[in-house]
Amino acid sequence: MRRLIAISALLYGMTSAIQATAQDRLLDLRQPPVVVTALKDAGYKAELKKNDKGEPYILSSASGSDFTIEFYGCTGQVDCGSYQFSSWYKAEPIFTIALANEWNVTKRFLKVAVDKEGNLNEYMDFTATGKTTQANFADIVDWYQVMDAELAKFIAAKKTPTAQK
Repeated sequence: MRRLIAISALLYGMTSAIQATAQDRLLDLRQPPVVVTALKDAGYKAELKKNDKGEPYILSSASGSDFTIEFYGCTGQVDCGSYQFSSWYKAEPIFTIALANEWNVTKRFLKVAVDKEGNLNEYMDFTATGKTTQANFADIVDWYQVMDAELAKFIAAKKTPTAQK
């Protein structure tokens, strides 16, 4: 009987360890294909592409909003030093430097900038140095998604007639 209990406890412990290992596995986010897999494992679509300069980026989406993950400081298609979540809003009259400053002064992670054509770019930068867990990466993607939704609310509030008085 003791043997049966010991074997049952061992099997239960192994199952728990296997489940924990899936979230705790270390990812080398310097490698764009690893980021693609990590996005998919976190439940997002992910398509690895190349820009006009041949640099890697990933096209993905969260809650119906498309975004890209662009890689910087790469050696060819691999060993990238950092990556950036990014998306764009097409130019609107409310997209001004003052609006960007109003957002940026109160937000730590997701920043915005207005380009010379009046388009609004939102972005979050991360280092790819070292390794991170799948759970940590999934949390990073969730932070981006939450902050993207906050930005959409912020912009919508600025568009309302009462906000423009």
